[in-house]
Amino acid sequence: MTSHIWSIVTRRKSLWVDWIYDYKLKDRSFWDIQPRGSISWGWRKILAIRDIVRPFIWKEVRSGLQTNVWTDNWCHISPFSSFITPRRIAQAGFSMSASVADLFDVNGQWKWPIAWYDLYPVLIDLDVPQLSHNVLDRTVWKDLEGKCCYFRSLEVWNVLRFRASLVPWVNGVWFAQCIPRHSFHLWLVIKNKLKTQDRLAVWEVGSATNMNLMCCPLCRNDRDSRDHLFFQCSFSATVWQNIKPMGSLDQVDDTWQSIMDWMLLHASSKKVEHIVSKLVIAATTYFIWLERNKCLFSNDRAKVESVVGKIKKTVRLRLMGFDFKGDAKVDRMLRNWEIAASEQEEDPG
Repeated sequence: MTSHIWSIVTRRKSLWVDWIYDYKLKDRSFWDIQPRGSISWGWRKILAIRDIVRPFIWKEVRSGLQTNVWTDNWCHISPFSSFITPRRIAQAGFSMSASVADLFDVNGQWKWPIAWYDLYPVLIDLDVPQLSHNVLDRTVWKDLEGKCCYFRSLEVWNVLRFRASLVPWVNGVWFAQCIPRHSFHLWLVIKNKLKTQDRLAVWEVGSATNMNLMCCPLCRNDRDSRDHLFFQCSFSATVWQNIKPMGSLDQVDDTWQSIMDWMLLHASSKKVEHIVSKLVIAATTYFIWLERNKCLFSNDRAKVESVVGKIKKTVRLRLMGFDFKGDAKVDRMLRNWEIAASEQEEDPG
């Protein structure tokens, strides 16, 4: 949507932009036009995000002829239309379509009415730009630091995206040796965004009777939730008890809080045993969720041996691609996963 705005304000050569100027703007400023009447969904959305993107779209004044003095961002106090009303502009004898160059007299001074300096004191210290005749003004995109940069989707995303504090478990989910689909799923688990039955109940999906009939597809007991599936459920707890020794996670119990406590301590660790532990945690949550869905939608019975086998096979295949630096602890870990030294290929660091 911002790319459409950029096309309009830069007057890109296209039939659509020409149509916008002829049939939508009609000599009015894109920044001030009001979304009145029956307008299309797309045009309404474009107008709706103007306030979001406007602080980053600026005019670099050269000749001053292509920059609207009232509506464009071209100096530190612009846009002027945010504090000078159209009525006052008209009363002073100015046009709403006036350019920056139009506001200079023959001596190169501002044409502001004297009374405006009392009404708008910010005009007193406004510098007079040095105009370069026959050089077109330029539309530029500014980043969060106010630096001009090329307009790209990446730059738009960087300035508009929501920013929050870095979570301490981030390196426990996303790390160089991770399995991407497992990491994405683990991220959903940590954020408690899986469509478990407790969340469906909050959304009031289906009738109350159907909600009361819901139970965990794995253990057929209790309604499933994030904390139930990982690993209070008798089925998933059995899977976890079978697999966690493979990841040196014997000290972690069957509660999700215990896993998160471990993650907060070791998320950023680059030790081999901790990398394996993170792979095991992600793979276990991933395959338990797959088994849960299989039982729910195919009415199958869950099989502990099948899930444990899939976890071990997947993690083992990932580990076979590493080139571990040999020591006694690493050798024991490799024997535990039934991996010979000749089967490793790359450095996990």
